[in-house]
Amino acid sequence: MTQTSNEPTHSLPAANAGLAIVVLSRGAAYAGGLTELSDLATQLEARLAAAQTPVLRVQPAFVDRAQPALPEALDLCADADQILILPVMVPDEPSLRRWLHKLIMRWRAKQQAEGQPGKHAPRIVFAQPLLQLPTLAELLAATIPSALQQPDVPQLLADEDWERDPKAWSQVPEHQHHVLWCVGPRCAAKGAVALWPQLARTVQQNPLLKKQVMLLQTSCQYPCNHGPLMIAYPEGVWYGPMDATTIEPVLTAHVQQHDCPHEHLRVHGPRPALHESVLPVEFPC
Repeated sequence: MTQTSNEPTHSLPAANAGLAIVVLSRGAAYAGGLTELSDLATQLEARLAAAQTPVLRVQPAFVDRAQPALPEALDLCADADQILILPVMVPDEPSLRRWLHKLIMRWRAKQQAEGQPGKHAPRIVFAQPLLQLPTLAELLAATIPSALQQPDVPQLLADEDWERDPKAWSQVPEHQHHVLWCVGPRCAAKGAVALWPQLARTVQQNPLLKKQVMLLQTSCQYPCNHGPLMIAYPEGVWYGPMDATTIEPVLTAHVQQHDCPHEHLRVHGPRPALHESVLPVEFPC
């Protein structure tokens, strides 16, 4: 007589050969944040294979500040029948998720417009937000015994001078222009993260720009339809959408020539030509 088990099964459908998974997170300014997500995707793929439920691909992706952005990840998974997006970010804001839904619809429309006739777009679904997973508390509880074996914080710092920070942290770097580069979710989806190294090289390779310009990545600056956005202060001129062909000429003209030969890219603010000088702005005490 065959016995049946009432225990729940966690096996995935047999049709997993056509399933791709995107592990989605917020970006990070440090390199370790990028490799950690890639490592997680690799471990998940290996675990699924070991459970004899292999998938077509497990692909890391970032909402902002890092690559690949979600549209790039979807491109890599386009041959799948289904794409499951696993968010591992906290918080998972409802407004951001609604925008990600719109982003996916635009990606699907582009795929269908450029794709082969008769080829169906993959089905795309989102998993629950991380903090809503019913097993998360159980998982965290299971980590407590091993966590308590970690060294006390003073042992981690050893002989490091914890009472003082480096003097450089009190000094404002020399600059006359502050250039902000948006790497928020919408600008990131439009390629802003991929363009950042080019912007940095443009400044580093030009002695005058290197001396006068201080670069800073920012989160969302709001006029997302004009992204990728570049904002130059103290003049307060907003430029967009920026691309690989406009970064160098627009930035150089703004700083060195006090002009903008690409007037159609000026989203907001006075024409740079109206400024007679680029002397540092003095603020009253």
